[in-house]
Amino acid sequence: MFLAMAASVATAQEKTDTLMSVRSASRVVLTENPQGFRVEVTPDSLSGDSTVVFAAEFSTPVTTVSRRWQASTAAPIMSSSFGEKWDLCVGGPGIGWVNACGQPAGLGVEMGKSIEVSWLNILALKYRLPWKTSTISVGFGVDWRNYRISTSSSRFVAENGRVTYGPYPEGADGKGSRLQVFGMGIPVLWQQSLPFKMFGSRCMLGVGAVFNYNSSASLKTKWYTEEGLKAEQTSHNIGHRRFTVDLMALVRVWGAVNVYVRYSPNSVLRGAGQLQFRPLSSGIILYY
Repeated sequence: MFLAMAASVATAQEKTDTLMSVRSASRVVLTENPQGFRVEVTPDSLSGDSTVVFAAEFSTPVTTVSRRWQASTAAPIMSSSFGEKWDLCVGGPGIGWVNACGQPAGLGVEMGKSIEVSWLNILALKYRLPWKTSTISVGFGVDWRNYRISTSSSRFVAENGRVTYGPYPEGADGKGSRLQVFGMGIPVLWQQSLPFKMFGSRCMLGVGAVFNYNSSASLKTKWYTEEGLKAEQTSHNIGHRRFTVDLMALVRVWGAVNVYVRYSPNSVLRGAGQLQFRPLSSGIILYY
């Protein structure tokens, strides 16, 4: 405070010789707020004057960097803000159902039993656009998809690094066949706050793309033989497509609940003689 006073005196010598004069001060109050600070000096009551003899407000430029951690049902699980435009966010998990679009007739992949489990943004960097109601984010996440056949007489068949389909062995009692793919993705999403609410929460629309690296895939089929013995075929060499792109849209409908749709124009398997189908999934993402 005294340094500030001294600086003020140095710059005001042409107008006045004395900034303030208090023989016996009983109280000095420094009040700070986001716009600056206010200084008040009250003389000692023994001096016979208990009025404020000095009161001044000093404004400060907004150059500080703010950081905060928050938890909210209408926001990511956790975020750290730095500067005026950037947020480091952790999004929530999601679960959905995946369909095999374009699958051959008779294959029988069931959307109701084919599950997608994802964590869209394990970590993401979000930028607030100038018009304030929009953001764009780049993150990192994971996705696991399980395509399942349980009611059809067909099954996935692994042959020489390729996947075809066909019936179970003669006399066998099929117990299900599934193909699963695990991948890591970089989601690039734009979000826009909508001018209306649903179930008491402001709606948010997000659209974008997820760039995936599918690191592993496997196939497993189980059945009982005609003699009643358990049989199983498993393969981790099925010729899955390593790099894919998903188109994605999501809408916040209530608090922490978001519904999403995710579609890939790329086939799950690649190469000649492979089954050709593309994933289309929908479900719920929490705390995005």
